[in-house]
Amino acid sequence: MLNRILSKEECAKCRICCCFDSSDIWEAPVITKSKADEILENYNKTQRFLENGESFIFDMEKEPDEDLYYCSMLDRENGCVMKDSKPFDCRIWPFRVMDLNGTLVLTLSPVCPVVKTKALEELSDFARELAPVVFKQAKAEPVIVKPYINGYPILAVNCDGKEN
Repeated sequence: MLNRILSKEECAKCRICCCFDSSDIWEAPVITKSKADEILENYNKTQRFLENGESFIFDMEKEPDEDLYYCSMLDRENGCVMKDSKPFDCRIWPFRVMDLNGTLVLTLSPVCPVVKTKALEELSDFARELAPVVFKQAKAEPVIVKPYINGYPILAVNCDGKEN
């Protein structure tokens, strides 16, 4: 989905989006019931999930002697075992769909080191193209919408079904 701005090679070198510490565990991908069922059936029959309202997040093991949690779908040699079937949050990273005072906004995570090297104009243009898909998915599965966090640049706003 994001091949135009992030290559698979760039992502494979980094994988910051697959690793969380205690302060950013909220960034863990939201897993819908249907995605959880798919994971159990096709990827890991013993995967555990933590309830997160009407959705789930992966139950990730804390690294020994570190405040780090790696996504349980990450094969550290080969990347995500889910490939193109990743949860929606993962497929749109480093973009995030957030709720800002009742309005859906498409934001950009400030922690992705690769995206920091890209021109803001290029990212904004891409975000405007991506926004209709993201906002449609957010309306279909509201559990994927995260509360707005200060510091996340807003690149698109959903106004009555039309992105700006």
